[in-house]
Amino acid sequence: MSQRARIATSLLSAAAIVAIVALLAIGATGSSSATACGAATDRTYLAARFGVAHWINVGELTGHGVKRAVQTIESDPLLADAVASSDLATVRSEVRLLVYNHEHIVRLRVLRAGRVLDDLGGPLVLAPVSGTLRVGGKVVGTFVMSVQDDAGYSKLAQRLAGAGSVIRYRGATIMSDIAVGERPLPSRGTVTVHGARYLVESFSAGRFPVGTLRISLLVRQPPAALARVGCAQVGADVLADVARRAYDESKSGPPVVPALATIALDKALPEALAASDWTGAAKIVRGMVSAGGFARLRVLVGGRVIADAGSTIPLLAPLRRPIVDAAGSVVGTALFAVQNAHGYTVLAQSLTRVPVLVRAGSRQLAGTFPGPARLPTQGTIRYRGVRYAVASFTGVAFPSGTVRIYVLAPA
Repeated sequence: MSQRARIATSLLSAAAIVAIVALLAIGATGSSSATACGAATDRTYLAARFGVAHWINVGELTGHGVKRAVQTIESDPLLADAVASSDLATVRSEVRLLVYNHEHIVRLRVLRAGRVLDDLGGPLVLAPVSGTLRVGGKVVGTFVMSVQDDAGYSKLAQRLAGAGSVIRYRGATIMSDIAVGERPLPSRGTVTVHGARYLVESFSAGRFPVGTLRISLLVRQPPAALARVGCAQVGADVLADVARRAYDESKSGPPVVPALATIALDKALPEALAASDWTGAAKIVRGMVSAGGFARLRVLVGGRVIADAGSTIPLLAPLRRPIVDAAGSVVGTALFAVQNAHGYTVLAQSLTRVPVLVRAGSRQLAGTFPGPARLPTQGTIRYRGVRYAVASFTGVAFPSGTVRIYVLAPA
């Protein structure tokens, strides 16, 4: 499963939703958003970022991608038959196929009567999920799998939530992207590292195959001036930053890598463009899009569109790359996007757990719901009986033009 899909399937438990909404409402209930957040600023700021980082971990246990991976393993008849007959060679072969089947299974352990038959994957893995193997309805074995390793989680928390992480097992640090050494970290509080002050929140997560990891998330303390802003707006601004980070993934994150590699490595398209074979170029572009990696790909030569394939629904975050032939000459330009507006709002809403809208002027391109006719770039509104704190930022539509992306946090 792709990185993008993994991020988009991140889910939040009901208890976490209640906690974050309660924290966002501190100092705002029954009052104007202009009321200063004051002493609750750090708590509100941390709660919003911690919520996103924690939701990513929850998604690795309960998300659609995890369920699909478990179903794939449980429905593998060759694996189940091999386990039932103790055919270790076939078990090993099937385990390798499952781990490398593009569903991002990072570790898979197969057992029969508690005895490990095969175990493949990385050494530092969290969020284990168990399942059973059956033949004719009879349980013949079990398995433990995961779609998340420690390094992958740490990178997601940093890129999407803006949170550093320290992962420990039985008090020993096994991974850290902030140099805290072995000093104890509070479950919730503050810590100073090399002169920088961080807000800290911790939670427990499953360790593969058994055991418990302690994950501490560290967020740089916000500037003191933020205390003059209302608590609801503090929370909304943080979630808008998360939505912006998700938008940036469509420009420079892992989802862009396959498209960039295709453009850089393909030899047929530059040859067709150098030979002015527009029909051949168009066919090649259609094949590139069909192979995946592009939501839309447009090729231009001298400002003229030579080929254009892919989705016609609103797209976001277009990128340009030169198309270079074997001699190193630029023979054209690739204009492409990997994300559509609807897919983006699903991704951003799955992370922030609040409504996200994408608009070009007054026209809404995509969103969690239709939204009010007019929205402030920042501030509060009341819509359908709910009061929201609004934060927003600008983006770019395909092939050009400005869009504004709004995050509406219930206040």
